[in-house]
Parts: sequence; C-alpha cells; structure tokens
Amino acid sequence: MIAAAVVVSALLAHASPQARQVYGIAWTKTAVPTGPCALSIILPASEAERCTAWTRREASGPAFHSGLGVLVVGGSDKRLRGLDARDGALLWERAVPGAVNSQASIFDDGAYVGTDDAKVMRVDVSSGRERWVASVDAEVSEPVVIHDDVVYVVTGTDSVYALNRIDGEPLWVAKHALPRGITLRGQGRPLVVDVQTPDGKSQRLYVGHASGRLRALDRKDGKAIADLDLSRGDAFGDLDADPIFHGPSGRIIVASQTRGLFAIDPVTNTEVWATKEAGITRLATGGRPMIVAAGAGKILGLDAATGTIRWRFTFEKGAPTRIAVKSGRVHVGSDRGALFVLDLFSGRPLQYAGSGQGVAGDVVVWQDMLFYTSTTGTVVALSNAWTGPLFQSPKNDRARWP
Repeated sequence: MIAAAVVVSALLAHASPQARQVYGIAWTKTAVPTGPCALSIILPASEAERCTAWTRREASGPAFHSGLGVLVVGGSDKRLRGLDARDGALLWERAVPGAVNSQASIFDDGAYVGTDDAKVMRVDVSSGRERWVASVDAEVSEPVVIHDDVVYVVTGTDSVYALNRIDGEPLWVAKHALPRGITLRGQGRPLVVDVQTPDGKSQRLYVGHASGRLRALDRKDGKAIADLDLSRGDAFGDLDADPIFHGPSGRIIVASQTRGLFAIDPVTNTEVWATKEAGITRLATGGRPMIVAAGAGKILGLDAATGTIRWRFTFEKGAPTRIAVKSGRVHVGSDRGALFVLDLFSGRPLQYAGSGQGVAGDVVVWQDMLFYTSTTGTVVALSNAWTGPLFQSPKNDRARWP
C-alpha cells in the first residue's frame, strides 16, 4: 500500500500548474487480492486456495453510497465488499455467484450487481446481507439501471430484463438477436426517458445493440416503440456506448462504432445531427453546451447543438472508463494507463493520476472526493479539499456522513 501511494503521489506531481484544484491522495486499500501463487505458473488457478491467474485484471469500479459513506466493490474473485469511504477499512465481505465485472448500482439501502454467471442480486449496503438473486440468460457485464422500483438489465445476448426491485421477480424480457459475425465490445446500459408526444407521455427505455440498432421499448411491457438502424448494416457497427439524454436539447445521443455519433429527436425518431467519429464507446453530458465522448486512446468535447468537435485529447493506450463530469472537469480513466482530469470546455489536461497499471470500471466523483479501483484490485481515494465534509465528520460516527 505504501508503494502504491508513492507511485500515485509521484504522478500527481505532474498536474498542470494552471489547474484550479489538484487531487491529493487520501488513502489506498487492496480490496481484491490479485497476487498469483507461484504454482499457477504451471497449474490452473485454484479458487479454493484463493490463488489467482497471472493474467487476471479487475474490471469493476467502486460504487458509493453517500448516505452511509460506504464503497461497494466487486471483484473477479467472486466476492463483494463494503469499505468505509473515510479510510478504506473493510466493513463486510460476502461471496457472490460469479465474478463481478461491472460497477454496482446503488438505490436507497441496496446495491444491485450482475455477475458473469448470469445472475443479478441485491444486497444491503450497510451489511452485505443478500436480499435476492435472479437468473437471466447470459453474463451481465454492465451496471444495471434502476428506475421506479424496476431494475433494468442488459445481458451478453442483448436481452433486456425488467426485474422487480423489491424481490427480483421478472416483469418482462425483450429479446434481440446478436449479429452472426464477431462483435466488438459489449452492451451499454439502457436509458430511461419520458418522451412527451402528441398522444401524451411515453415511458421509454432506449437500448443500443451489437447489431447497430437503437430500440425504444415501452417500460411497462418491453414492447418495441421504435427501432432505428443507425449502423446501416455496417459490420462492427455496434452501439456499445451508453445512450444518454441531453436534457437542455431534449435529444438522445448515441454512438456507433463505425458511423460515429448521432443526436436523435425522441419525438420523431429522426437524426438531428451526426458526427463521423468512429470508435466511441463512452458518452456523457457536459451540461447545456457540451457532450463528452471517449474511445480507445481519445477523449472529445463536442458542441451539444451541432455535434461539432470543440477539442480532442489523446492518450497512448487503453480503453476508457465511463466519463464523470463535475465542476467543469472531465474525469476518465484508461484500463491500461492513468486517470485523466481535463478541463470541460477546452480539454486542457489538469492532472494525471494512477499507478500506471490501469483504472478498472468507472470512477466516482462526489463533493471533494474521487474514488476508483485499479485493474490490480486496489481502491484509491483522492481529495481536492482536505478540509471538506469528508474529513470534518467523526470517523466513528457513520450516521453523520453528509
């Protein structure tokens, strides 16, 4: 842990001198043991001995419950853990049905997480107590989405499940055929949107598919309301990025691997603008003027009204984590490199942080804190305000977490 802190601190020193605030290291904690046994050079890894493979890399980022001050961290070792966000202390640990390759989703007092053996489960954030486990038709590699007591899940076969949040019982399932050829990356999270149409409010779930099609499903029964072929039949036209809703413009933003970015009018289901930038796998809204996009080795800032690229930042290697935008900053990690903090409006780099071993899953930004997990299983907490509410709260009084 000391060595990791030294490496992180050294990289923090490379922050731009013009940065308005610089993150400093708060603590690090090895949450998911990844050290391989010597025998695994010649023998298969042994789960019983907690002996991991040499090639194992974590893919799940931490999830944060701000009311309890608990970080929920899943791992490839088929375990889920709750850490105290003040110092990384282990609060609870439990076995789960399979490897956790995506960030848990937090809602009220529950953490909802999918596994690679086709299970979705709910556990209590405070104790790790299991509430329910539901089966789906394939692995779950992306975070689930929770809205109005419904858990929406996209599986590795491009199926969409709606589960009851209270007991995990299935409400409906919408199937979608995978392309016959090889697909590129995976499935994005579905997007919940209420669309005001001439016939009244339409409760929709937008889902991007490996086939390059964007479907709008009725949230009540999963039936298709609209089906748009954005890839135009291109091989590898996968819609891998989470579709996002840009509230100020009222548009759905989608990215195709081969054809670029699109802004869709959800009322008419027509394209408002398109930008030919291939390879985008992550999208985020940057408020009224901006959209932020990322792909392997690149991060872009786009004008939300026209799709015009306003700035471009490139990095040497790796696939990006999901994008966190806060206080005029863009936070993106590379699974083969560092965590990048950029200025939202110019793309100017403010800071690079990390051990250089890669950032797993997604980063969490809350008030003065930033949390992420490395691909080697270490949770890192950074802060840009050492006198902020996190450090003012007594460490032994979890109920007073702001």
